[in-house]
Amino acid sequence: MPCHLILSKLADKCPSAVLAVLDSLVEPPQKTVNFKPKQDAVKQEVDHNEDMIRSALRAIASLNRISGGDCNLKFKSLMSEISKSPMLWDKYYSIRNE
Repeated sequence: MPCHLILSKLADKCPSAVLAVLDSLVEPPQKTVNFKPKQDAVKQEVDHNEDMIRSALRAIASLNRISGGDCNLKFKSLMSEISKSPMLWDKYYSIRNE
C-alpha cells in the first residue's frame, strides 16, 4: 500500500517521469487487482485483499490522470480489463470520484 501511495504522489508531482517508465509500472497494480484469495481464506485476509485492491485502484486512477498515458498499450489493456469487470469498474469509479 505504501508503494501505491508513492506512485500516486509521483504521478501527480512528476507525470513526465512516470510516463517514461509506465510500461514497468503497470504490472504490479494489475497483479494486485487480479489477485483472488483462497476459498478458505478468513475474513481478515479477504478484507486485507479488498484494501489492497482499493489502494491499487487509487494508484491506477492517478496514472490515468496523466495526459498521454492512454498511448501506452499495457496501461490501455489494464484500463480495458478494469472496465470489463463490473465489480472492479464500480470500485474504480467510486475511487475516481472521491
